[in-house]
Order: sequence, then structure tokens, then C-alpha cells
Amino acid sequence: MQNRKKYKEIIFSIICALAVVAISCNKDFVRTLPDKKYTDTAKASFGERKVLYLIVDGARGSSVNSANVPNIKALLPSSIYSWVALSDPDSTRDVSNWANMLTGVKKEKHKVLSDDFAGNNLATYPVFFERIKEEKPNAKIVSFASSATFKNKLTQGTTASELFSTDEQIKTAVVNSLNTDTAQLIVGQFNDIREAGAKYGYNNSFPQYKAAIEKFDGYVGEIIDALKKRKNYANEDWLVVIASSGGGKFNIPPNENDNTVFSNTAANTFTIYYNPKYKQRIIGKPFTGNRYLGRTVRLKDTGIRAEIDTADIFNIDDTTKFTIELKVKKNEDKFFWPSILGKRPEWSSGHPGVGWVIYLEDTYWYFEYRGTKDGDYHQCRGGDLPKGQWQNLSVKCEIRAGRRYIRTYTNGVFNNELDITESGSLSNNSKLKLGYLNGNGHGTPDVYVTDIRFFKVDVPDAVIGNYACETSISEGHPYYTFLAAYWPGTDGQGDRIRDVGPQARDFKLKGNYQWEDFNDLICPPPAGALAQFVPQTADIPAQIINWFRIPNRQAWGLDGRVWLDQ
Repeated sequence: MQNRKKYKEIIFSIICALAVVAISCNKDFVRTLPDKKYTDTAKASFGERKVLYLIVDGARGSSVNSANVPNIKALLPSSIYSWVALSDPDSTRDVSNWANMLTGVKKEKHKVLSDDFAGNNLATYPVFFERIKEEKPNAKIVSFASSATFKNKLTQGTTASELFSTDEQIKTAVVNSLNTDTAQLIVGQFNDIREAGAKYGYNNSFPQYKAAIEKFDGYVGEIIDALKKRKNYANEDWLVVIASSGGGKFNIPPNENDNTVFSNTAANTFTIYYNPKYKQRIIGKPFTGNRYLGRTVRLKDTGIRAEIDTADIFNIDDTTKFTIELKVKKNEDKFFWPSILGKRPEWSSGHPGVGWVIYLEDTYWYFEYRGTKDGDYHQCRGGDLPKGQWQNLSVKCEIRAGRRYIRTYTNGVFNNELDITESGSLSNNSKLKLGYLNGNGHGTPDVYVTDIRFFKVDVPDAVIGNYACETSISEGHPYYTFLAAYWPGTDGQGDRIRDVGPQARDFKLKGNYQWEDFNDLICPPPAGALAQFVPQTADIPAQIINWFRIPNRQAWGLDGRVWLDQ
């Protein structure tokens, strides 16, 4: 009983303590909120959001970056920006690039492919001015353009759209609008840089092109000055977007060409998103692949090739598990059936003779074989091989549940599989041949082939993927002890491609060969994958819509992404 009374006293004390805390907390809370009405709006808290959008045609990002552009660079400490931004790498027309920048989708959707806009799909994917109007019917949008096509075809939804004959007039119109207008979105389209590039060349080595870039920078200075002198600027929140719609064709030096989309000068743009509250964020060139350099032989036509006379170790019988890997760089876009590595009596129409061949067809590659049992040939397709890029080809034979399978991989990524069980042995008494293989009914190669590995084991998929883009093999490779042969192919001199594996079976070079230096990337990611890491022209509408706090509706199907300053 005594304990129960004591327990009640404890509970009472706790309740009183909590009450005191609650009262104290409530007093503090009341003190921090005086009796005053608040309006929780973006305008009151952050300033009215507005956008200035300057589109400049033909300005290569790298050229703008290296020019004397103090006004543009003054914005960078408070900007999200990139000098390696991208337009559509396959687009060759201003109208397609403009459509990307004004619809927020790529040409596959908006279908603006020609200057006459034939077959366009702007009804489904309209310019983003109309998207803004859907959510903010009273929003004032004005556009000033130097192109009649831009004005007449891509400014639907604007409150006012005007055409001018010079970039200086565009600048003046934008400045006048900033001085007097209440527009939420002001667009200016400038064309002088593109005209200078088309006439003289798209590079700062041409003084006229560089001068056009620097003149545009002067316009930017006047425009930003007018923006900051607006009477109500302190109560406004401006996003300034300056972006080129596309670059221009220019032959960059070989040592700057990495054979990726970033060496496509026509697609090289720049994008700047400026707001005084932004933290600086520089978006640079992403990782594009491992550097691969050496000295090798160009295998070309019927004459320049290599072969191994005694090649029994490379026979593939009906129980052999194997993995063959090699790196290939093509010198043409498409080929039609030349062998690049094979062991069979001949390589001819009808695919006669037991054996195997790795060959090129169109833009891709195949592993082809004929065995001793089923009397027919079979082909297992690999992946596409872009011209001028080192790619890793792998083919292996593995046994699963008593069945044998051929599997192909490109840059470590699985391509295709065929059941080889009924084909029997692929063994023969033929030489192992690198480059042209004698026969008829097929083309001739023009390729570099290096880093050839022949394993007498079915290397696991994960290991193939992990090591595909390595430029050499060492004892650290988990299947190094299974190597029957390894030809780096970068000897740099002599009449042989030496086998540094256990058998020392060297390829003997034939024909009028020469050793050539190379310094390239190996296994660069595809253009689409790389483009995701930098701003693209189709991103800009999504960025502006987000700035206006308009929800990006799934039904709109926008392709672009929003870039943040952190």
C-alpha cells in the first residue's frame, strides 16, 4: 500500500514536470511569432520569378570559353554552367536545335527535321511557352528573333514576338524590354556568330569568328546591366539562361580528338544558368574511357596480314572450352565480310571448311563457325563497332547442363548466344590468320587489332566485363594461368607480333606493313550515355518550367533534366 502511494506521487511529479515544460515551450513559441498576418507566397518570400533566355546560334562552347568574354565570365561565380554542353549530335539544321531548346524534347518526338517543318509533331510537343500559359494564363512572354523561321514557327504562346534584321537590334530590343516591360519571360535569338562561322570557320583561329563571339559578349554586358538597373530588381528573382543552339564543323587537332561525341564540334555548345543566389557549379567533360597508346600494324587489304604456321594449340574440338578476346579499331564505317582473325582452310562464299572466323559485317561483327557433325555453318552476332574507336571483342564457348554454347560480348557486354552442341569439332590443320584470310566472295579489312588473348577456359561473364577495357593483361587477372597465348600487338618494330604467353607462337607479318603510333581511348561509352552527364539543349525548357515552380507533367513527355547548383 505504501509502495502504491509512493508510485502515485512519482507519476504526479512527472505529469507536473511535463506540464511546466509544455507551458515554457508554449511561451517561447508565442514570443517568436508576434501577432501579425503573413502572406506565404513566392513573391513575398523570394521575389517574383522571371527568366531571361538568350539563344546564340553557332557558338562552340570551347571557342566561347577561350575567347575574351569578360561579361559572360562575370556571371560564372553564381552559375551552373558547362563549356562541353551538347546539342543533338545527329542534327544538321538550326530548326531542329531550336525545336529542342523550345519544346524540351528531341527530334525523335518533335520531328522538326527540315526548314519547312514538314511532318512536325509540335501539336503533341508544343513550344514550352504554351506549357507555361496552361499553368499561368496571364504570364507575359516576349520574343525577339533574328530568324523569320524562328519567329513564325516557334513562338506560339508568346504575348509578343518581333523580328529584327541584326543582332544589335535584338540586343536593343531586349534592353528596352528590360527597361520598360513587365514580362515574366524574355527571349532573344542571336545569329551573327553562326554567320561568321559559316563564312570563315567555327574556331577562334579565324579572327572574324572570334570577333563575333566577343561582340556578343558586349551585348551580354549591356543586357545584364539593364537587368540589374530595373526599378523593381530587388523584388524580382531572375534566372538568366545563355546557351548556344549548336556549334559548327571544324577539324580539331588529332591529339584533341577522343572519337566521342565531345569531339563532334557541331554538337559542342555551352549552357549557363545564372542566378545571384546560385553556388558555382562547373559541369565538365565526363570520363570517356581509358587511354590506350602504343605502336601497331594496320591490317589492310589482301597484302598486310599475319599468320602462325603451326597453330594446333588453337584448335577447338567438341569438348574444348575457350575464350578469345581482341581489341579492334576500324578505319571505315561499314565492312562486308572481311575476316580479322580466323582458323580455317578458306573464307569464301558458302562458308566451306571446318573452322572458325571472326569477321565484320555492316557496322557489327560476327563469330562464324562450321563443325564436323551437322554439315552447316553458324553465326553468332556481336555488337556494333563505331569507326575510329577501340572496342573489345570477346567470344567464348561454355558448357552448361551438358550443352555447349558460343557467347559474344562487346566491351564486356553480352550480345548473343548459340547452342553449338550438335556442330561437333571445329579443329583443322589450317594456320591461324590475323587480317585477310584467303578465299572469295568477301571484302578486305582495314583495321588495327591488338591485345589478343586466347584462353583455354570459359572465362566468367563478370570477369570478361571487368577486364574488357583494360589495355593489357597481367598475372593479376584471375584466369591468367589459363592463357594459351597472348599477343599485345604493340611491339612497335620487327617482322612479328610476338606471343608473350607460354607457347611463344608469334604471328609472322606479311606484306608491305608499317608500324604506326596510336594514342586513343578504349571502350568509350556511347554518345547517349555520355550526353546524360552534361547539359543538353533539350534540358532548358524543363529548367525554366521548374524555375517557375510549374509541375513537370508526365503527359508532356519532356526529355530534359533539371540541373541544380549543388
